[in-house]
Amino acid sequence: MVEKMINSFIKDIQVRKTVRNWPADITAIVDGYRVHTSISHAVQKDAIQNGWSARKNRKGKNWSFTFELIESKLHSFFIMQDAGTTGLTGRVLSAEEYEVDQPGSERWGRFEGVAFTQPREERTLGSRGRGKFVFVGASKESTILYDTLREDSTYRLGFRTVERTESPIFAWDNEAGRKKIQEITGGMVPPLTTVGTRVIIVNPVDEIVSDIKKGIFVRNIGETWWELIQKFGVSIKVKYGKKEQMAEIPETFVLKEEDSKQYKVWFKRHQKIPGPVGDVLVKELLIVFDHDTIIPDNIRGIALQRAGMKICAIEPRYMDKKIAERIYGYITFDESTEELMLEDEGIEHYSYDFRKAVPGAIKRYVDDEIYRFAKEKLGYGIDAREVRRKQQQNAERRALVAVNDYAKEIGIAFGIGRGKGGGGGGSRKPKNVFIEMTDPVFPRHGDSRINYGEKITDVGFQIQNESDIDVSVRSKLFIRFYDKVVKTYDEQDILLPSQSGSGLIGFFEDKITETEFPDNGRYTIVARIISLDEDNKGDELDIEKRSFYVEEDPPSRGLFEKCEPIAFPDRSKKVMAECIKGESGGLVLDYNLNHPAEKAVEDDEDDLAAYLAWLMGHELCRYDLEQEKPVMFGKSEMQNPDAILQTTQRKIGELLYKVRESEVA
Repeated sequence: MVEKMINSFIKDIQVRKTVRNWPADITAIVDGYRVHTSISHAVQKDAIQNGWSARKNRKGKNWSFTFELIESKLHSFFIMQDAGTTGLTGRVLSAEEYEVDQPGSERWGRFEGVAFTQPREERTLGSRGRGKFVFVGASKESTILYDTLREDSTYRLGFRTVERTESPIFAWDNEAGRKKIQEITGGMVPPLTTVGTRVIIVNPVDEIVSDIKKGIFVRNIGETWWELIQKFGVSIKVKYGKKEQMAEIPETFVLKEEDSKQYKVWFKRHQKIPGPVGDVLVKELLIVFDHDTIIPDNIRGIALQRAGMKICAIEPRYMDKKIAERIYGYITFDESTEELMLEDEGIEHYSYDFRKAVPGAIKRYVDDEIYRFAKEKLGYGIDAREVRRKQQQNAERRALVAVNDYAKEIGIAFGIGRGKGGGGGGSRKPKNVFIEMTDPVFPRHGDSRINYGEKITDVGFQIQNESDIDVSVRSKLFIRFYDKVVKTYDEQDILLPSQSGSGLIGFFEDKITETEFPDNGRYTIVARIISLDEDNKGDELDIEKRSFYVEEDPPSRGLFEKCEPIAFPDRSKKVMAECIKGESGGLVLDYNLNHPAEKAVEDDEDDLAAYLAWLMGHELCRYDLEQEKPVMFGKSEMQNPDAILQTTQRKIGELLYKVRESEVA
């Protein structure tokens, strides 16, 4: 390690350590998972991946995993235990030992440390160091216990808890540990007696308890780990009281390899996809269409598998709803490809950055194979022109939003842009009890149009009580279409002590379907609180709103009104675009479908959006130059053509950077 310059100046002084807000860190980690899933789903996924990574036999022989909820009047414990593993080998490391990389065998030290990953050749299925903090976040007391029994008969118990500015840990070995776990749990949890590792969530949050009792938890395991269950025959149990459930492959996830009356199948093995640094190797791609069944959202689409674990799914694009909702399957890869994919995998293990080369190549391959399957096996005769037009419409909307937002940012404001969705409007009157609402995440950055089959995520809010008295409120988070309530996400009564907050209520996500959202147009997400206190019972204390549009463009108010694809005649075939005045006084970009530059990007929505933004960027500069008081060009630049060119190039560069950075994976 290179010696830092500052070190020579601090040898003789007492330095202070940076103080961290640990509860806020835990909340941020949990919120990161909630963007993709529930905390309950995240707990089972991280727990099993830790256990599977530590298996002794590569093929999973004698490996198993057990979840158990134990409850009493005073406390409850959620136990997660593996078998057929190495246990948490290694020592209790000192702070100084974390200064250097430790081998993978120091599993105890890595579990207790924060964000220390193995060298590349020793990486495990998780390797991001966040799972243990999901477990902490799943505890009402922000506390977990963990113990291990190793093959040398060594027993060790540890704990982690979270306080305001620190996250204390401690460990007891052998008999001291066996005695301590009995003391801490009041005898409800005995010491481990089989080789392996166990993590115990102290007083788990209600969501986990509810999902276990409703059978949701065990179904989540089957959806995530079907490959381990099918290929290795592993045992994963969920126990509660006298009930014991075995995780099974979802009953609608029928993995046929040949066509039948009910199923049509597209099965490929050992395929090569051209990649950035060589071929990407596909072990298996299976696409299944079920004539008789609408597939549930959680298993619809083609599951991207890594090391036996489902990461996310690729769903059919530009496909008729009656076909898209009946397609499912999976794709698996060789180990070298999985290693490349890990580089672009979301830290929560629920997503890939499809803007990157390897995931992008995989997504394009899956999209192409779904289309070929639908065309050859299902007789799907979608007009290529229809697919292209949908791509064009998405690209046009994305480019319009990006350019209009950029114009407003730099001070060229023609109207009110689309923004992030309609809000309450105007400045808020200061209140003692108020709502802080999150900005929902839409499929395309800044564009509040959502088409059927697309998702809205990060729907949530929190309540703040900055008054000097306790307040009792009824909160409600729901969606309405004009005056009709379409869906309620959450409704509950909350007691807010003075100078406190409710914590995040959410995140919720929704897949927009024609069944739940049958009308096209504007829908509004509403967060509302009313008082339950006797002196003002029933009074509305605060309300916040966000809007989105289903299968319909939001009102277009900006410098650019729209983009129009036009096949310019031969005499104008070299012209890339023309800009004319629109009906509302803004600008309309007519772009030439016959120009080679457009044809080079027409098959890729991201590239087409960037191309249109590039065209509009030039028109934006020209528009500004024609104004009496330009905002992009100074007086000195106006007299210097070279300066005008340089400024134009710089501004368009800034615009395209924003467009590319905001592309949705």
